[in-house]
Order: sequence, then C-alpha cells, then structure tokens
Amino acid sequence: MNAKRIEQQSLNRGIIINILMGSAGMLVYAFTHLEALFLDASFVLIEVISGIVAAAISRISQRKTKQFPKGLFILEPVYVFFKSILIIFLMGFTTWSVSVKAYLFFTVGQGTKINVVPVLIYAIVMVILGSCLLTMYRRGNKKMKGASEILTVESKNSFIDVMMSIGIAFVAMLLMFIPSGSPLSFLLYTGDFFITIIIVLMFIGQPIGFMIQSVKEILGAELPAGPIKHTIEAIVLKHMSNCKKIFIFKRGMHIQVDVYLSPGMGACALNSIKLIRDNLIAIFQLVDVDFMIDSQRENKQ
Repeated sequence: MNAKRIEQQSLNRGIIINILMGSAGMLVYAFTHLEALFLDASFVLIEVISGIVAAAISRISQRKTKQFPKGLFILEPVYVFFKSILIIFLMGFTTWSVSVKAYLFFTVGQGTKINVVPVLIYAIVMVILGSCLLTMYRRGNKKMKGASEILTVESKNSFIDVMMSIGIAFVAMLLMFIPSGSPLSFLLYTGDFFITIIIVLMFIGQPIGFMIQSVKEILGAELPAGPIKHTIEAIVLKHMSNCKKIFIFKRGMHIQVDVYLSPGMGACALNSIKLIRDNLIAIFQLVDVDFMIDSQRENKQ
C-alpha cells in the first residue's frame, strides 16, 4: 500500500477516536472541575483539530509543481512546529491554573472536593481508547519504516495522553481511600495539582524536542543518527563501499540522499547506482537519491 495512504488512513481513524475521547473528557470535566481532566481533554481536542490539519497536509505535501518540483513536504515539519508550541502553551496554562487553585486552598482554605467516581470511570475508558489509538499510529508508522514525521508525533502525543489518563486513574483510586479527617485529606481538594505537575514535568521535553527537530528540518539540517540514517547508509555502502561521503536530509516523509563519489568511478558505478535507488525507493518510497563526483570536496576533506 502507498505510504501516504497508510498515513492518511491512520490519521482519519485517529480523528474519530479522539473526538470520542475529547467529548467524554469535557463532559466529565464539566461535572468535576478537575484540572488534570481539563488538560487531558484539551490535549485530545487539540489532537482532533491537528489531526484534521495533518490529514490535509498529508494529502497535499507530495504534490509537485513547477515552483516546488520535489513537493510540499516542508509543510509537515511546519505543522509539527506549531503543534508543539500549542502543546507547550497548553501545559503551561494548565500548570498555572492548578497552581492558583492549590495556592488558594493552602492559604485561605478555598477549594472544591473532587468527585472521584466519574473521574475513575472516565480515566479507565480513556486508557483503553488511548492505547488503541497509540497502537494504531505505531503500526501505521512501522509499515512505513518510521518515515512518517506526522505519525511519529501523533503516537508520542497519544502516549502522553495515555499516561495522563493512567495518572488520573491512580489519583482517583487513591482519593477513594482517604477519609475527610485524615492528614492526607488535602489531596481531596488538591490532588489534580500534584498529578498535573508530575505529568507536565515528565512529558514537557517531548514537544520541546519535536519543536527543535522540526526547526532543523525546515532549515535543512542533516538527519541525525537513527534507524532511518543507519538503514540508508548500510544500503549505500553495501553496493558502493568506496563512496566518499553520504549526506541525508529529511523533510516530513521526504528523504533526500546525496552520495559523493570518488573521481574516476562514474562509469563502473552505474549498476550500483541503480541498485541503491531501487532498494531505497522500495523501503521508503518518497526518496530522492543524487550521485555526484566532487573532486573539490575530496580535496577539502
């Protein structure tokens, strides 16, 4: 199956699941006012909106025009960049909100007791749906050898959402065993503060990392070490062991491979060039391979 078709099918199915999850989260939040639930539900609703945008980008990014002969794949890292900023903002806003509520409780005793039962039911359902979503994204990306930037981000975000739901379920079960007069009774009013802070501290690095990586892709930085780079280098060196240098660039799902050859090996390398191109296209599909003889690069190195 075409790589882009796999990506689009995964995104479309994800939109449906995320709509169910986000609607349930906002409904339960309306009854409980638990800020950790707001973070969780808002996170899912962002996934719905961004999933629609991602599906649209997935459809148009491979279109080639006179001005963009290699396609519009740059839209994919641009999408990742702005989504990462949105998630960081959401985490910061929710952290501020729960911090204010915790401050009011500890200073003036103002607070609302958490309604545990609906929260626990919601969290269990979200863990099940989120795990299905995570599995679906990972399987789709695995079929594409991990080349989909969009599915990589969506699967990481789904993992964060699953962990949020697990954390909420844990707090809800803990609160069920805390009596009102116990030394831990403050958790009945501030439990969402602690779980929200823990979740943000654990996962804030992921959107920051995606944002940095997307900027590198937009600016045309070489692909860092990883499975994709190792696979490409292994294929090139298998068929052309005496090449001088391999540069690999990636924008979204599009991969650009520049192979620099030693002077004098052009004619005898034609068969190897064809084998390399055929192998890379068979694995990654959306890949361009350029071979160059550059004596100046050789002299500089």
